[in-house]
Amino acid sequence: MKLSDFATKLTAENHFIKASFGGMQGAGKSRTATDFVIGAYKDLKCTKPILIIDNEKGSRFLIPIFKRANIEVVLKDTCSLSDVHAAFDFLKSGEIDFLFIDSLTKIYYQFIKDYKTKNKKSFMTLMDWGKILPVWQEEFSDRFVNTEGSIVFTGRGGFEYEKEDDQLDESGKVTEKGQFVKSGVKMKIAGETPYETDLNVWMSLEKDIDKNNRPIQNNVAFVLKDRSDTINGKSFIMPSYKAFRPVIKFILGLEMGEVSKETTHDNLTPGSDFDYLDKQQQRKIQMEKIEAVFELNNLGSPRITEEKKLKTLIIQKIFGTTSKTEIKKFPISALNNCRVELEELFLVLNNRDDKIDFMLQYDKAA
Repeated sequence: MKLSDFATKLTAENHFIKASFGGMQGAGKSRTATDFVIGAYKDLKCTKPILIIDNEKGSRFLIPIFKRANIEVVLKDTCSLSDVHAAFDFLKSGEIDFLFIDSLTKIYYQFIKDYKTKNKKSFMTLMDWGKILPVWQEEFSDRFVNTEGSIVFTGRGGFEYEKEDDQLDESGKVTEKGQFVKSGVKMKIAGETPYETDLNVWMSLEKDIDKNNRPIQNNVAFVLKDRSDTINGKSFIMPSYKAFRPVIKFILGLEMGEVSKETTHDNLTPGSDFDYLDKQQQRKIQMEKIEAVFELNNLGSPRITEEKKLKTLIIQKIFGTTSKTEIKKFPISALNNCRVELEELFLVLNNRDDKIDFMLQYDKAA
């Protein structure tokens, strides 16, 4: 296989955007995300409706905003991950141009609740998390990444905690146990989900007192991740879509083209019974036996042009291909059958002077 058959020129397959807005209650994540959705929708020249999955009961306050923007919006009030799957399908089929999930945290919480109900659990153990997190990755995160279309979701914020070191005496005995302290903030969604997006924004509500002792507060957006690197690491006070527009302009400036997809998906992961390793060993043995047949008949490493041509003809006729990579993927039984036929062929071929002409006329099926 040639490289040009395997891969394509580095290009963009599409111009859609995926973004996440996280933060504590009242930080302005839903409102800021709405401004972003409307601005991106217009710049991307979308025409189909926006689908809002709302479980925060806040979409009714967005009615005048979308009305002023003259954008058609449809609504689904749900916490079901299955409904999110359906929304992905509507996006892929082109019935909608934008999906806005507000918030994903409640869908994740419902996913956990359903697991506990189904498995009759009152609390989650490490073993339970070891089961449910990979499923969430597969059922949401992987589908989210692979869905071609613009998607924005919000997520509620929470605190991260770290344990302080224990205090020890000279003999190493614990004299005071370390406390758990707040070390940061995060979105209340599994693992790396917030970072699967092209743009990840953390919203914060900052309060202060002005010089006249009057309370003031601002919604501040911190850009935690920006794949375009146009606004990465920046912060914006009371942000509008204008703050995030450089990301969309970057995407729209990308050259579009076809992108080469997965060529094969052979399961190379070994099983607990080591069947895979055993099969690989057996396949390697068959390949070595086949090469030995050529060695024994003086065609192991041909040096002259005529011998190289003869070996290539033999491989083509016996295996149906001259690709070593393809031959290595043959079932072990097929490799064994080809080796037997190869041995029988050489019994005839070694007694002929017109070897190349003979191979040109050779018919494996005859």
